[in-house]
Amino acid sequence: MKKNFFFNHLSMVLLLAFLVVGGLRCKEDIGIEINKVGEKPGPVSNVQVTPISGGAVIKYTLPLSEDLRYVKATYKLDNGIERKAKSSIYKNEIIVDGFGKEGSYDIELRSVSVGEVESEPTTIKVDVLRPPHQLVLDKMESGSIVTTFGGLNLTYVNETKADLVIRVIKKDASGAWNPVEAAYTNFETGTIRIRGQQAVPTDFGVFIEDRWDHSSDTLVMNLTPIEEVAIPRDRWEKISLPGDVGNRGGGFDYRGIWDGNTNRGYLSTNSGVTPVDANSSAFTLDLGVPVLLSRMLIWATRYSNINDVYGPAHIFDFEVYGSNQPNPSGAWDSTWTRLDHFESVRPSGFAFGVPATTTERDYIRDNGETYEFSDPVAFEKFRYIRFKVNAGWSGVFEGNPTFFIYELYLYGQL
Repeated sequence: MKKNFFFNHLSMVLLLAFLVVGGLRCKEDIGIEINKVGEKPGPVSNVQVTPISGGAVIKYTLPLSEDLRYVKATYKLDNGIERKAKSSIYKNEIIVDGFGKEGSYDIELRSVSVGEVESEPTTIKVDVLRPPHQLVLDKMESGSIVTTFGGLNLTYVNETKADLVIRVIKKDASGAWNPVEAAYTNFETGTIRIRGQQAVPTDFGVFIEDRWDHSSDTLVMNLTPIEEVAIPRDRWEKISLPGDVGNRGGGFDYRGIWDGNTNRGYLSTNSGVTPVDANSSAFTLDLGVPVLLSRMLIWATRYSNINDVYGPAHIFDFEVYGSNQPNPSGAWDSTWTRLDHFESVRPSGFAFGVPATTTERDYIRDNGETYEFSDPVAFEKFRYIRFKVNAGWSGVFEGNPTFFIYELYLYGQL
Protein backbone atom coordinates (compact mmCIF):
# COMPACT_ATOMS: atom_id res chain seq x y z
CA MET A 1 0.00 0.00 0.00
CA LYS A 2 2.71 2.47 0.96
CA LYS A 3 4.74 1.62 -2.16
CA ASN A 4 1.78 2.17 -4.52
CA PHE A 5 0.94 5.46 -2.79
CA PHE A 6 4.52 6.64 -3.27
CA PHE A 7 4.58 5.80 -6.99
CA ASN A 8 1.14 7.27 -7.56
CA HIS A 9 2.16 10.48 -5.85
CA LEU A 10 5.39 10.68 -7.86
CA SER A 11 3.49 10.12 -11.09
CA MET A 12 1.13 12.97 -10.25
CA VAL A 13 4.08 15.36 -9.59
CA LEU A 14 5.76 14.43 -12.87
CA LEU A 15 2.50 14.94 -14.75
CA LEU A 16 2.02 18.41 -13.27
CA ALA A 17 5.62 19.36 -14.10
CA PHE A 18 5.11 18.16 -17.69
CA LEU A 19 1.96 20.22 -18.04
CA VAL A 20 3.68 23.38 -16.65
CA VAL A 21 6.72 23.02 -18.91
CA GLY A 22 4.51 22.27 -21.86
CA GLY A 23 2.43 25.33 -21.08
CA LEU A 24 5.53 27.51 -20.96
CA ARG A 25 6.67 26.17 -24.32
CA CYS A 26 3.29 26.91 -25.81
CA LYS A 27 3.44 30.47 -24.46
CA GLU A 28 6.88 30.95 -25.96
CA ASP A 29 5.60 29.74 -29.30
CA ILE A 30 2.85 32.38 -29.27
CA GLY A 31 5.33 35.28 -28.97
CA ILE A 32 4.93 38.71 -27.30
CA GLU A 33 1.36 39.62 -26.53
CA ILE A 34 0.08 42.82 -28.11
CA ASN A 35 -0.39 45.73 -25.68
CA LYS A 36 -3.84 47.10 -25.17
CA VAL A 37 -5.05 49.58 -27.79
CA GLY A 38 -7.42 52.16 -26.38
CA GLU A 39 -10.49 53.61 -28.00
CA LYS A 40 -10.13 56.64 -30.22
CA PRO A 41 -10.53 59.66 -27.92
CA GLY A 42 -12.52 62.76 -28.63
CA PRO A 43 -10.79 66.09 -29.22
CA VAL A 44 -10.14 68.68 -26.53
CA SER A 45 -12.75 71.42 -26.18
CA ASN A 46 -13.24 74.90 -24.70
CA VAL A 47 -9.78 75.98 -25.89
CA GLN A 48 -8.41 79.23 -24.44
CA VAL A 49 -5.10 80.82 -25.44
CA THR A 50 -2.87 83.20 -23.43
CA PRO A 51 0.02 84.75 -25.41
CA ILE A 52 3.48 84.79 -23.79
CA SER A 53 6.93 85.88 -24.91
CA GLY A 54 7.92 83.56 -27.77
CA GLY A 55 4.96 81.26 -27.29
CA ALA A 56 1.52 80.69 -25.76
CA VAL A 57 -0.24 78.86 -22.95
CA ILE A 58 -3.19 76.79 -24.22
CA LYS A 59 -5.91 75.68 -21.80
CA TYR A 60 -8.67 73.20 -22.65
CA THR A 61 -11.19 70.70 -21.38
CA LEU A 62 -10.14 67.05 -21.66
CA PRO A 63 -12.44 64.54 -23.40
CA LEU A 64 -14.06 61.81 -21.31
CA SER A 65 -12.11 58.61 -21.99
CA GLU A 66 -10.76 56.00 -19.60
CA ASP A 67 -7.93 55.27 -22.02
CA LEU A 68 -6.74 58.90 -22.36
CA ARG A 69 -3.03 59.36 -21.65
CA TYR A 70 -1.93 62.84 -22.80
CA VAL A 71 -2.55 65.79 -25.12
CA LYS A 72 -0.11 66.62 -27.90
CA ALA A 73 0.50 69.89 -29.73
CA THR A 74 2.30 69.88 -33.08
CA TYR A 75 3.42 73.03 -34.83
CA LYS A 76 6.07 74.56 -37.04
CA LEU A 77 8.33 77.43 -35.98
CA ASP A 78 8.94 80.44 -38.17
CA ASN A 79 12.33 79.03 -39.21
CA GLY A 80 10.76 75.75 -40.38
CA ILE A 81 11.67 73.59 -37.39
CA GLU A 82 8.86 71.19 -36.45
CA ARG A 83 8.04 71.01 -32.74
CA LYS A 84 5.94 68.83 -30.47
CA ALA A 85 4.76 69.50 -26.94
CA LYS A 86 2.97 67.06 -24.62
CA SER A 87 0.95 67.46 -21.44
CA SER A 88 -0.36 64.73 -19.15
CA ILE A 89 -3.99 64.19 -18.25
CA TYR A 90 -3.27 65.65 -14.81
CA LYS A 91 -3.11 69.13 -16.31
CA ASN A 92 -5.49 70.95 -18.57
CA GLU A 93 -2.92 73.14 -20.29
CA ILE A 94 0.03 72.88 -22.62
CA ILE A 95 2.80 75.37 -23.47
CA VAL A 96 4.07 75.94 -26.99
CA ASP A 97 7.29 77.93 -27.33
CA GLY A 98 10.37 78.46 -29.50
CA PHE A 99 8.93 81.05 -31.89
CA GLY A 100 11.46 83.61 -33.11
CA LYS A 101 9.00 86.29 -34.17
CA GLU A 102 5.83 87.70 -32.73
CA GLY A 103 2.73 86.92 -34.74
CA SER A 104 -0.03 84.38 -35.31
CA TYR A 105 0.72 80.65 -35.72
CA ASP A 106 -1.28 77.46 -36.34
CA ILE A 107 -1.23 74.73 -33.68
CA GLU A 108 -2.74 71.25 -33.98
CA LEU A 109 -4.01 69.68 -30.75
CA ARG A 110 -4.68 65.93 -30.43
CA SER A 111 -5.85 63.78 -27.55
CA VAL A 112 -3.88 60.52 -27.33
CA SER A 113 -5.05 57.30 -25.64
CA VAL A 114 -3.36 53.98 -24.82
CA GLY A 115 -1.52 52.52 -27.79
CA GLU A 116 -0.87 56.02 -29.24
CA VAL A 117 -4.37 56.22 -30.67
CA GLU A 118 -4.94 59.85 -31.63
CA SER A 119 -8.08 61.92 -31.88
CA GLU A 120 -8.97 64.03 -34.86
CA PRO A 121 -6.83 67.22 -34.80
CA THR A 122 -8.16 70.50 -33.49
CA THR A 123 -6.45 73.38 -35.30
CA ILE A 124 -6.20 76.68 -33.46
CA LYS A 125 -4.34 79.94 -33.90
CA VAL A 126 -2.15 81.38 -31.17
CA ASP A 127 -0.76 84.89 -30.90
CA VAL A 128 2.88 84.99 -29.86
CA LEU A 129 4.44 87.98 -28.08
CA ARG A 130 7.92 89.36 -28.78
CA PRO A 131 10.37 86.52 -28.01
CA PRO A 132 12.98 86.66 -25.21
CA HIS A 133 16.10 87.06 -27.37
CA GLN A 134 14.63 90.18 -28.99
CA LEU A 135 13.41 91.61 -25.68
CA VAL A 136 16.91 91.35 -24.21
CA LEU A 137 18.41 93.29 -27.12
CA ASP A 138 15.60 95.89 -26.94
CA LYS A 139 16.56 96.71 -23.37
CA MET A 140 20.26 96.92 -24.24
CA GLU A 141 19.54 99.73 -26.68
CA SER A 142 18.65 102.08 -23.83
CA GLY A 143 22.09 102.81 -22.38
CA SER A 144 22.96 99.34 -21.09
CA ILE A 145 26.31 99.23 -22.93
CA VAL A 146 29.04 101.55 -21.63
CA THR A 147 32.77 101.92 -22.11
CA THR A 148 35.06 101.31 -19.20
CA PHE A 149 38.73 100.63 -18.52
CA GLY A 150 39.96 98.08 -21.02
CA GLY A 151 36.64 97.42 -22.71
CA LEU A 152 32.87 97.44 -22.26
CA ASN A 153 30.23 96.58 -19.69
CA LEU A 154 27.00 95.11 -21.06
CA THR A 155 24.15 94.94 -18.57
CA TYR A 156 21.29 92.71 -19.67
CA VAL A 157 17.75 92.04 -18.42
CA ASN A 158 16.30 88.61 -19.24
CA GLU A 159 12.88 88.78 -17.60
CA THR A 160 11.74 85.33 -18.78
CA LYS A 161 15.02 83.67 -17.68
CA ALA A 162 15.27 82.09 -21.12
CA ASP A 163 18.36 80.12 -22.20
CA LEU A 164 20.24 82.62 -24.37
CA VAL A 165 23.65 83.35 -25.85
CA ILE A 166 24.76 87.00 -25.89
CA ARG A 167 27.40 87.43 -28.59
CA VAL A 168 29.76 90.39 -28.91
CA ILE A 169 31.69 91.03 -32.13
CA LYS A 170 33.96 93.79 -33.38
CA LYS A 171 35.14 95.06 -36.76
CA ASP A 172 38.83 94.85 -37.61
CA ALA A 173 40.91 97.15 -39.84
CA SER A 174 39.90 95.20 -42.96
CA GLY A 175 36.20 95.63 -42.19
CA ALA A 176 35.62 92.01 -41.17
CA TRP A 177 33.61 91.16 -38.05
CA ASN A 178 35.33 88.95 -35.48
CA PRO A 179 33.97 87.26 -32.34
CA VAL A 180 34.90 88.81 -28.99
CA GLU A 181 32.66 87.11 -26.44
CA ALA A 182 29.86 84.53 -26.20
CA ALA A 183 28.07 84.58 -22.84
CA TYR A 184 25.56 81.82 -22.08
CA THR A 185 22.91 82.77 -19.53
CA ASN A 186 19.48 82.05 -18.14
CA PHE A 187 19.81 84.53 -15.28
CA GLU A 188 17.23 87.29 -14.92
CA THR A 189 19.88 90.00 -15.02
CA GLY A 190 23.65 90.30 -15.16
CA THR A 191 26.65 92.16 -16.52
CA ILE A 192 29.00 90.92 -19.23
CA ARG A 193 32.45 92.46 -18.93
CA ILE A 194 34.54 92.71 -22.09
CA ARG A 195 38.21 93.36 -21.39
CA GLY A 196 41.53 93.39 -23.22
CA GLN A 197 40.37 95.97 -25.80
CA GLN A 198 42.53 98.80 -27.11
CA ALA A 199 41.73 102.41 -26.30
CA VAL A 200 40.86 103.32 -29.90
CA PRO A 201 37.50 103.97 -31.62
CA THR A 202 36.07 100.55 -32.51
CA ASP A 203 32.83 99.27 -34.05
CA PHE A 204 31.32 96.74 -31.66
CA GLY A 205 28.23 94.64 -32.38
CA VAL A 206 25.90 92.75 -30.04
CA PHE A 207 23.26 90.17 -30.95
CA ILE A 208 21.30 87.51 -29.06
CA GLU A 209 20.65 83.86 -29.97
CA ASP A 210 18.10 81.45 -28.50
CA ARG A 211 18.21 77.64 -28.41
CA TRP A 212 16.06 77.30 -31.54
CA ASP A 213 18.63 78.93 -33.86
CA HIS A 214 17.00 82.35 -33.86
CA SER A 215 19.16 85.47 -33.90
CA SER A 216 18.20 89.03 -33.14
CA ASP A 217 19.28 92.00 -35.19
CA THR A 218 22.80 93.29 -34.43
CA LEU A 219 23.15 96.41 -32.32
CA VAL A 220 26.21 98.28 -33.66
CA MET A 221 28.05 101.03 -31.73
CA ASN A 222 31.32 102.88 -32.22
CA LEU A 223 32.94 103.00 -28.80
CA THR A 224 36.35 103.88 -27.39
CA PRO A 225 37.42 101.88 -24.32
CA ILE A 226 39.50 103.58 -21.63
CA GLU A 227 43.15 102.57 -21.48
CA GLU A 228 43.79 99.83 -18.91
CA VAL A 229 46.75 97.59 -18.08
CA ALA A 230 47.35 94.75 -15.67
CA ILE A 231 49.29 96.07 -12.66
CA PRO A 232 52.66 94.23 -12.54
CA ARG A 233 52.93 91.94 -9.53
CA ASP A 234 56.68 91.43 -9.40
CA ARG A 235 57.16 94.21 -6.81
CA TRP A 236 54.29 93.34 -4.50
CA GLU A 237 54.89 92.76 -0.82
CA LYS A 238 52.67 92.32 2.18
CA ILE A 239 53.42 94.88 4.88
CA SER A 240 52.33 94.25 8.44
CA LEU A 241 50.90 97.37 10.01
CA PRO A 242 49.94 97.13 13.69
CA GLY A 243 46.52 95.47 13.88
CA ASP A 244 46.75 93.81 10.44
CA VAL A 245 46.07 90.06 10.20
CA GLY A 246 48.99 87.68 10.35
CA ASN A 247 50.35 84.96 8.09
CA ARG A 248 49.02 81.51 8.95
CA GLY A 249 51.71 79.66 6.96
CA GLY A 250 51.49 75.91 6.59
CA GLY A 251 50.69 76.09 2.89
CA PHE A 252 48.71 79.33 3.21
CA ASP A 253 51.58 81.80 2.78
CA TYR A 254 50.72 85.38 1.75
CA ARG A 255 52.89 85.10 -1.39
CA GLY A 256 50.28 82.69 -2.72
CA ILE A 257 48.20 85.81 -3.42
CA TRP A 258 50.29 86.63 -6.49
CA ASP A 259 52.03 83.35 -7.39
CA GLY A 260 49.78 82.69 -10.41
CA ASN A 261 48.21 79.59 -8.86
CA THR A 262 44.50 79.89 -8.02
CA ASN A 263 44.66 76.59 -6.10
CA ARG A 264 47.22 77.87 -3.57
CA GLY A 265 46.84 81.05 -1.58
CA TYR A 266 46.60 82.93 1.69
CA LEU A 267 44.47 82.27 4.77
CA SER A 268 44.54 85.00 7.38
CA THR A 269 45.00 84.58 11.12
CA ASN A 270 44.38 86.92 14.05
CA SER A 271 46.59 84.87 16.37
CA GLY A 272 48.75 87.26 18.40
CA VAL A 273 47.15 90.29 16.72
CA THR A 274 45.24 93.14 18.37
CA PRO A 275 43.03 94.40 15.53
CA VAL A 276 42.61 98.15 15.07
CA ASP A 277 38.89 97.58 14.45
CA ALA A 278 36.83 95.23 16.63
CA ASN A 279 34.54 94.26 13.71
CA SER A 280 36.88 93.85 10.72
CA SER A 281 40.20 92.40 9.63
CA ALA A 282 42.84 94.44 7.77
CA PHE A 283 45.39 93.36 5.16
CA THR A 284 47.89 95.72 3.48
CA LEU A 285 49.87 95.42 0.23
CA ASP A 286 52.77 97.49 -1.08
CA LEU A 287 52.41 97.52 -4.90
CA GLY A 288 55.90 98.96 -5.42
CA VAL A 289 54.64 101.91 -7.53
CA PRO A 290 51.64 104.27 -7.34
CA VAL A 291 48.75 103.08 -9.51
CA LEU A 292 45.22 104.08 -10.44
CA LEU A 293 42.88 101.14 -9.85
CA SER A 294 39.96 100.38 -12.17
CA ARG A 295 39.05 96.80 -11.18
CA MET A 296 40.12 93.69 -9.28
CA LEU A 297 39.89 90.00 -10.01
CA ILE A 298 39.91 87.89 -6.86
CA TRP A 299 39.88 84.16 -6.17
CA ALA A 300 38.60 84.36 -2.61
CA THR A 301 38.25 80.83 -1.31
CA ARG A 302 39.71 77.32 -1.37
CA TYR A 303 38.11 75.54 -4.32
CA SER A 304 39.41 72.07 -3.51
CA ASN A 305 36.94 71.94 -0.61
CA ILE A 306 33.42 72.82 -1.77
CA ASN A 307 32.42 73.53 1.83
CA ASP A 308 34.76 76.54 1.77
CA VAL A 309 33.05 78.01 -1.30
CA TYR A 310 30.63 80.64 0.03
CA GLY A 311 31.69 79.49 3.47
CA PRO A 312 32.65 81.59 6.54
CA ALA A 313 36.17 82.44 5.24
CA HIS A 314 35.00 83.30 1.71
CA ILE A 315 35.07 87.13 1.59
CA PHE A 316 31.58 88.63 1.38
CA ASP A 317 31.71 92.29 2.50
CA PHE A 318 34.88 94.36 2.23
CA GLU A 319 36.33 97.81 1.52
CA VAL A 320 39.51 98.88 -0.27
CA TYR A 321 41.59 101.88 0.78
CA GLY A 322 44.59 103.60 -0.80
CA SER A 323 47.51 105.55 0.66
CA ASN A 324 50.95 106.87 -0.24
CA GLN A 325 52.04 107.55 3.36
CA PRO A 326 50.18 105.20 5.70
CA ASN A 327 50.26 105.96 9.41
CA PRO A 328 52.81 103.57 10.98
CA SER A 329 50.36 103.02 13.86
CA GLY A 330 47.96 101.18 11.54
CA ALA A 331 45.11 103.53 12.47
CA TRP A 332 42.23 104.05 10.06
CA ASP A 333 42.81 107.79 9.77
CA SER A 334 43.14 110.52 7.12
CA THR A 335 46.25 108.87 5.66
CA TRP A 336 43.87 106.33 4.09
CA THR A 337 41.36 107.12 1.31
CA ARG A 338 38.46 104.74 0.83
CA LEU A 339 38.32 103.77 -2.84
CA ASP A 340 35.16 101.64 -2.73
CA HIS A 341 32.94 99.21 -0.83
CA PHE A 342 32.14 95.77 -2.30
CA GLU A 343 29.91 92.77 -1.72
CA SER A 344 30.34 89.31 -3.22
CA VAL A 345 27.31 88.19 -5.25
CA ARG A 346 26.49 84.56 -5.99
CA PRO A 347 25.52 83.93 -9.64
CA SER A 348 22.68 81.70 -8.44
CA GLY A 349 21.26 84.41 -6.20
CA PHE A 350 21.41 82.10 -3.16
CA ALA A 351 21.94 83.74 0.23
CA PHE A 352 23.86 82.90 3.39
CA GLY A 353 23.91 79.34 4.66
CA VAL A 354 23.01 77.66 1.36
CA PRO A 355 25.80 75.22 0.38
CA ALA A 356 27.58 75.95 -2.88
CA THR A 357 26.63 73.91 -5.91
CA THR A 358 29.32 72.35 -8.08
CA THR A 359 28.20 74.69 -10.90
CA GLU A 360 28.82 77.74 -8.69
CA ARG A 361 32.15 76.36 -7.50
CA ASP A 362 33.34 75.60 -11.02
CA TYR A 363 32.26 79.01 -12.32
CA ILE A 364 34.15 81.13 -9.77
CA ARG A 365 37.09 78.71 -9.73
CA ASP A 366 37.50 79.23 -13.48
CA ASN A 367 36.59 82.93 -13.62
CA GLY A 368 37.25 84.42 -10.20
CA GLU A 369 35.14 87.30 -8.92
CA THR A 370 35.36 90.70 -10.63
CA TYR A 371 35.00 93.94 -8.68
CA GLU A 372 35.00 97.29 -10.45
CA PHE A 373 35.79 100.57 -8.75
CA SER A 374 32.82 102.85 -9.26
CA ASP A 375 34.82 106.03 -9.98
CA PRO A 376 38.51 105.25 -10.66
CA VAL A 377 39.47 108.74 -11.88
CA ALA A 378 38.12 110.41 -8.73
CA PHE A 379 41.29 109.58 -6.81
CA GLU A 380 45.01 109.98 -7.22
CA LYS A 381 47.36 107.08 -7.74
CA PHE A 382 48.26 105.09 -4.63
CA ARG A 383 51.15 102.80 -3.85
CA TYR A 384 49.65 101.06 -0.82
CA ILE A 385 46.24 99.41 -0.78
CA ARG A 386 44.50 98.06 2.29
CA PHE A 387 41.64 95.58 2.49
CA LYS A 388 39.13 95.94 5.30
CA VAL A 389 37.20 92.67 5.47
CA ASN A 390 33.91 93.13 7.34
CA ALA A 391 32.30 89.70 6.88
CA GLY A 392 32.60 86.35 5.20
CA TRP A 393 29.77 84.36 3.65
CA SER A 394 28.58 83.40 7.13
CA GLY A 395 26.92 86.82 7.17
CA VAL A 396 28.39 87.60 10.60
CA PHE A 397 29.44 91.26 10.93
CA GLU A 398 30.84 90.98 14.44
CA GLY A 399 34.38 90.15 15.46
CA ASN A 400 37.42 89.85 13.20
CA PRO A 401 36.72 87.47 10.30
CA THR A 402 39.24 85.00 8.96
CA PHE A 403 39.46 85.12 5.17
CA PHE A 404 41.02 83.53 2.10
CA ILE A 405 42.76 85.31 -0.79
CA TYR A 406 43.91 82.64 -3.23
CA GLU A 407 44.85 84.98 -6.06
CA LEU A 408 44.54 88.73 -6.75
CA TYR A 409 44.89 90.63 -10.01
CA LEU A 410 44.69 94.43 -10.16
CA TYR A 411 44.00 96.52 -13.26
CA GLY A 412 44.16 100.22 -14.01
CA GLN A 413 46.85 102.68 -15.03
CA LEU A 414 50.46 103.17 -13.98
